[in-house]
Amino acid sequence: MRIGIELGATDCCIARIDSDLHPSLVPDQNDAEAFHTPSVVHVFANGAVVGTLAEQLLECDPGAPAVRGVSQRWGETEPVQTDENGDKWYAEGIAALLLKKLRIDVESQDSSSMEGAVIAVPAGLGDSQRQAALSACALADIPVYGLIEEPVATALHYGVAAGAGRETVLIWDLGGSSVDVTLLASDASGLRPLRTGGLRDKGGRKIDEHIGAIILAQFQRALGSPLVKGARSQIELQRASAEIKHELFAPDCSAVRRPVMLGGVVVEVEVALSEVLPVLKGLLDEVAASSEQCLKDAGVAKKDLAKVLLAGGTALVPAVQARAREIFPDAQVLCREPDRAVACGAALHAAQLGPGASVMALSSELKGLTGYAVGIRTLDAATERTGVDTLIKKNMLLPARAQKTYYTTRRRQERLVLDCVQVSESGEATASLGHVVVGPLQAERSNHPIEVTAVYREDGTVKLVAYDGQTGAEFEEVFGGDRQGVTQRLATQRVLVRGIVVNGVIA
Repeated sequence: MRIGIELGATDCCIARIDSDLHPSLVPDQNDAEAFHTPSVVHVFANGAVVGTLAEQLLECDPGAPAVRGVSQRWGETEPVQTDENGDKWYAEGIAALLLKKLRIDVESQDSSSMEGAVIAVPAGLGDSQRQAALSACALADIPVYGLIEEPVATALHYGVAAGAGRETVLIWDLGGSSVDVTLLASDASGLRPLRTGGLRDKGGRKIDEHIGAIILAQFQRALGSPLVKGARSQIELQRASAEIKHELFAPDCSAVRRPVMLGGVVVEVEVALSEVLPVLKGLLDEVAASSEQCLKDAGVAKKDLAKVLLAGGTALVPAVQARAREIFPDAQVLCREPDRAVACGAALHAAQLGPGASVMALSSELKGLTGYAVGIRTLDAATERTGVDTLIKKNMLLPARAQKTYYTTRRRQERLVLDCVQVSESGEATASLGHVVVGPLQAERSNHPIEVTAVYREDGTVKLVAYDGQTGAEFEEVFGGDRQGVTQRLATQRVLVRGIVVNGVIA
């Protein structure tokens, strides 16, 4: 069984591939109608509750500590929660509890073993964040085929395939916590993001907050004074606002009228669609501006855009689709199950990896994938232009190794300086990892060979070794290191994650 996982800041979901290679979301083991797990985790002395159970706990005990949207905290070096036993939980450990819950859901639905997963991550994540995602999977004992960027997963869900023809597509991912805009190219070499942009903290929750303000104003009019908000009433307000939003944006709905209880007080409220549309319009104005900036930066004209693909729960709102068609009249605007696009696209990629992909499973030593490409900065003697020679590609299984021979460029060259660099998707150097100085050399002639070996190791370091075959001398350097004690931290988190019961299930 191959699966795709989306670890969103608001919700998580998991998709599997059936025998007909069709992706479908896996429901909660306790609720066949629930396909999204709220990204909420509460750790207590003897276990943890995750998702809907954690939200229900918070309604009963609003003061209980909980971690929300942990995927936004990948790469942080400080703990995100300390439990009742005094144990410190870091982002990788909390994310692993979410993943354990998702794994329990899958195993309750399917008796076949999990071969491996593809994890969808936001475009443009740094190395430490990508490694944190992989580490969380390792802590949850989920074998990983690889990572896929969310816009690429969305494109796969919509049937955009590499090699099917050259086209440029724009992706709007309208989630609860943020909006991501990505310009993506498809050609014979694959699917690759060209430009990314977006809005932080301006997703569907902003609409919820506006509806919440309308509800509170009506409570004040009914009671004659402002409602005294506590932790419990705040949770009740958030839930009521989200429910009203979903009803309000249904086709042919102009207003929602219903009783709402906050802090033990019930008031019948009415929210009109006309009161909410200005907020949505403001959000879409910013999305439009971000989209046009991406196109401008990439040098792509609107008329050359083939498709606009919609993802995220807010994309289900008809006004969103209408606005996309208005802005891009020459493009095909597609909105097909946008709330499951990322997870299903990741599952499709897992199916693409083939039977041999299971060898990429993470080991107990927390194996991962290369977080970035590694290369050597080069100089073209004829043009005197610098370039980058990529040795190790991004997303290769650790440890990754590559070897190549380089040559001196002049007679009696005393040394050769190798600049080891990180390489971007476009093949450009983004940062220097460090240098290896090869010498003194005994090179009477030019084109003296130096054999270079690059190793991207399991601890995240890069080792560069240069060998002079004429003298037998080796020169090496190790770049990186255990940043902020990551290895020890993950070892501690592994013990905690393996010893905890999630939602009452031992896994």
